[in-house]
Amino acid sequence: MSELLSGLRASLGMNLGYKAVALLFSMVFWVWVQSDLRVAARARVAVTWKLPEGMALVEPPLEQVSAEIEGVQAIIRSLPHQELTIPIDLSRAGEGDVSIDLLQRPISGLPSQLTVLSLSPAQLRVTLDRLLKRRVTVTAASVGTVAEGYRLAGITVSPTRAEVSGAASVLRALESVSTEDVDVGGLREDADVIVGLASLKGIAPAGRAASFTVHVDVEAVQISRRFESVPVLIRDSRWSSPLAAVAVVLTGPEEALNGLESEEVSVMVIVPEGIQAGEAEASRGRNGGVRYEVVHGGGEQVRVESVEPAVIGLVRKE
Repeated sequence: MSELLSGLRASLGMNLGYKAVALLFSMVFWVWVQSDLRVAARARVAVTWKLPEGMALVEPPLEQVSAEIEGVQAIIRSLPHQELTIPIDLSRAGEGDVSIDLLQRPISGLPSQLTVLSLSPAQLRVTLDRLLKRRVTVTAASVGTVAEGYRLAGITVSPTRAEVSGAASVLRALESVSTEDVDVGGLREDADVIVGLASLKGIAPAGRAASFTVHVDVEAVQISRRFESVPVLIRDSRWSSPLAAVAVVLTGPEEALNGLESEEVSVMVIVPEGIQAGEAEASRGRNGGVRYEVVHGGGEQVRVESVEPAVIGLVRKE
């Protein structure tokens, strides 16, 4: 084994000069091939427009095209760093249809050593129309669903009108524009959101109001829930009641009532000092005298709809 390793070391050390020259020649040849190798690649090319004064495009202007470009590999690699643009000057065009051959137009920023093989799209047909301004109604747009147990009570926008501009043929049929979508997903309370106008082909904001305030009105869903066997408690130990429990109906937000446990509801009887009679009757909400209150953990938005029976009899203990 040692003899084999010694032979390999000896062979590797022989003719080092020739081997270095061969390696250098290979590297030079590789660089020459790479620099002269022609390849094709695709690139995005921006499209800019210059329109006649007082005119507008009926359809939204094309913003970019896809180009297939050929050239030596070294320059092709620089394409992602180039700002490629096709300027379209229609400043002398008149009202009506205009045909445009993009292949006949130079690409600004393209190195002269590169060749355009194709464009997609290569042909355009646009329509010029008179530019008009008009005030239209603004409507609020929303997406999503409010939180479970709540409902979307209303959605409004301010200001309610906006000035827009665009081609006359488009504006004549336009009665309103909508705002950008407002996401109401999961909302449990009112919200104010500032948005712009939604994109609409051939239409652009023209007035001062570039932003709009959308007010989202969210309300809790109201339900009623009946609680059976609600215990009757008496604050004064000198009194008792033959009625140990009553039925109570509570009304309020769905989320609050569904989360309310039966143990959190009770009826508390209040007997003022000075009641000398051996028997008494307590009613709910009566000012002064013997009365009772429904106690619960549902919060201020939960209210008592009914108690059955409505009157609770009391007996003074001997």
